Amino acid sequence: MKQFVKDLVHSYEEPLKEIRHHLHENPELSFEEYRTAEYIRKALGSMGIALQDGITGTSTVGILKGREAGPCIAFRADIDALPVEENNDLPYKSKTPGIMHACGHDTHAACLLVLARILSEHPELVKGTVKFIFQAAEEKLPGGAKALCADHALDGVDMVFGMHSSSNHPLGTITLSHSSSSAAIGIYEVAIHGKGGHGSAPHNAKNPVPVACLLASALNQILAEKKAPADTGVFTVSYINGGQYPNIITDTVTLGGNIRTQDNDLIQQIFGHIDSISHGICEAHGMTCDVTTTLGYPATINTPEYADVIADAADTMGYTPVEESGSLGGEDFAYFLMEKPGAYFHVGMADPDRPITSSPHHNCSFQLDERGLAIALEMELALYLKLTKQDGE
Repeated sequence: MKQFVKDLVHSYEEPLKEIRHHLHENPELSFEEYRTAEYIRKALGSMGIALQDGITGTSTVGILKGREAGPCIAFRADIDALPVEENNDLPYKSKTPGIMHACGHDTHAACLLVLARILSEHPELVKGTVKFIFQAAEEKLPGGAKALCADHALDGVDMVFGMHSSSNHPLGTITLSHSSSSAAIGIYEVAIHGKGGHGSAPHNAKNPVPVACLLASALNQILAEKKAPADTGVFTVSYINGGQYPNIITDTVTLGGNIRTQDNDLIQQIFGHIDSISHGICEAHGMTCDVTTTLGYPATINTPEYADVIADAADTMGYTPVEESGSLGGEDFAYFLMEKPGAYFHVGMADPDRPITSSPHHNCSFQLDERGLAIALEMELALYLKLTKQDGE
C-alpha cells in the first residue's frame, strides 16, 4: 500500500500546493469565510461531489458515494484564518491586511480538497460513503463544529477524523493520543458587590478589594484539590478589575480567568466550585456576587481503536507515530467526537531550516515546510484505505 499511496499523492502534489497558496493568499476570519466557502463549493461541484443540504453559514459538507457497500467516513478540515498581519516574505503571502492563515488551516482545507479529488477521480477506491467537512470558525467561540452538529452534518456517519499541521513537531512526525487530544476550556468571571465609601472611613463601607484577593487565592486551590495528581490542568486568575482612586472605596470588583482540563466532567465540577466558593466568601464578608461560567470547547477525546488505525497508517507510510499527552489548547473537533467515534492527529511540518520557536502557531511569522502537505495527504488517504480494508492494494 505504501508505494501505491505515495505514487498517487505525488501525482497530485502540484494542485495540492496551488490550492494551499490560493487559500493562504486569501484568508478570511471566523464566520466570514464567504469567498473561501464559494471556492470550496465550486471545487467540489467540479468533481461531481454533492453538497449536503441544510448546512448553514460558511461551512460546507461534500458527500461522495461509492459503488460498493461500506462505512460512512467523515474527514474534517477547518477553514478560518486569524486577525494577524503576516510577516513572511512568501510569493503567496496574504493579500488581506491584518488577516493571515497563522495556524495552518489553509493546509487542512487544501489536503481535504485534494483527497476529495483523488477519491472522485478513482471511484474504485470509494467503499461506502465519504463526507468531506469544511468547517468554518474553529478559532472563535462558539466554533463552527457545534453548528454543524446541529445541522446534522454527522447524520449517517460511522466515524470522523481530523488532522492538524504542526510547526512544533519535526517533518514526518505523526503525533496522536489514545485519550485526550486537547483540553476542555472554561471561562469564568465573578463580580463582587460591596458598598463604596470614603477611604478615611472603611468601617462605613464594604470594601470588595480585599475580598477579591481572598477569593483569588481560594479559587486557585480548586484544581489542586479536585483533579487527580497525574492529570493535567491549569486554573488561572487572569485579572482583577475595580477601583481607580486611593481615597475611594469602590462598590464592585470583578475577577476572572480560565480553566483547562482534559476531563469534560471535571470542568463542570470546577464551575460548581467556583460558584459555591465565591458566594460563600462574599456572604461571609457581608457582600454579594454574580458568577458567570462559560464552557469554551469540550475536551477532544479520541477513540482508542481509531487512534490505533492512525498509528498503523503512519507506520505503513514510513512515518513516526508518537504518543502524546493531550494539549491544553482548545479544539472544537471535540463536538464531533462527542457525537461519533473517531480520532484527531497532528502532522509535523516544522521547517528544518527555521528554528521552531521562530514560527509558532498564531504568530505573524508562522510557517510550515510544504513537504508536509504530501505527508498529510498520504496519511489521510492511507487512513481511508485502512478503514475500508483496502490496505493490501
